Amino acid sequence: MSKIVRNIQTRQKANDVIYTPKKLAIEMINMCDIKQTDKVLDCSLGGGVFFDNFPESDKDWCEIEKGRDFFEYTKGKKYDWVIGNPPYSLWNKWLEHTCEITDKFCYIFGVYNLTPSRLGRIMDKGFGITKITLCKVEWWFSPSFLVVFEKNKENIIKNIRDTYPCDICGKKCRRGRKHKGKIYGMNECSKKC
Repeated sequence: MSKIVRNIQTRQKANDVIYTPKKLAIEMINMCDIKQTDKVLDCSLGGGVFFDNFPESDKDWCEIEKGRDFFEYTKGKKYDWVIGNPPYSLWNKWLEHTCEITDKFCYIFGVYNLTPSRLGRIMDKGFGITKITLCKVEWWFSPSFLVVFEKNKENIIKNIRDTYPCDICGKKCRRGRKHKGKIYGMNECSKKC
């Protein structure tokens, strides 16, 4: 079995191959300030909707099914922009690698994927959100965010990484949850009961 086939089989989940509508891809591209001299990467080519609509620039692509694994192909390379719709099953690893190969990227995040901890890891690497748009594709699981991250730029949203404990006992209790057969209400502290 070839390395490419093995990588496809071990990495790809059913919802990792979801093509982006052309109109949405163009919206994302327009959110980015791509210059003619920029080196731009479509990180997961799929049907080519990003790559085919990039403005005149030095454009490149990755697609594991076509022999260009994002992690291997881009190792040691630098890009001015990385744009696309990455596979959700690899989010953390994908974002980590993206932050190594570029100072500007634009990705689609499902509302459940743009988490405080993920944002925190990106921000710890010096990136700020400079543009964000909420959208809904009818056949996708949930609404999505189109997000532009740029290194050494001020973040336009505040990321609160802390979780808030119960305001009655000051600890993480069972408030709003079931525990040992008892259901605690959203306004009921389990430590005070």
